[in-house]
Amino acid sequence: MKNLRIFGAALIAAATLATSASGETAKPAKKVILQQYELTQKNKTIVLQAYQELFGDHDLTALDRYWAANYIQHNPTMTDGRDAVKQLLEKMGVSHWPKQKVDFKRVIAEGDLVMTQVVQPKFGDSPETVIVDIFRVENGKIAEHWDVMQPVPADAVNKRSMY
Repeated sequence: MKNLRIFGAALIAAATLATSASGETAKPAKKVILQQYELTQKNKTIVLQAYQELFGDHDLTALDRYWAANYIQHNPTMTDGRDAVKQLLEKMGVSHWPKQKVDFKRVIAEGDLVMTQVVQPKFGDSPETVIVDIFRVENGKIAEHWDVMQPVPADAVNKRSMY
């Protein structure tokens, strides 16, 4: 959080210098940067809450709270719409899985885009899996999603962590 404040302050300072050098007033630039920063933080909070409630707490009602009805899905194995997500998770039996705190390894956000990197622990026959999700937030709801999932191999040639 401290780094984000420092980053936000650096952006405001850079905008102030740039507009001062050009002779323009710095107030509008500062306001735009501050609004962008606040929007980014709001969208990041929405995604983290939504992710925890759906994938950590297994609360399918989170879909109604955080996902847009006309949600766009870029994963080629799924169709659009929050109902498609709900149906898939119900079919997988997610409501019977143990609740867990989602371990966000990385979270990167800018404007309407939020990217998360998480590790899904080994469960049953499923291997530990690293997942990178990119969400686009619009009007306070998750409107669009891209993902990449990769199982952690037991016999990796490279012994560095994938996360």
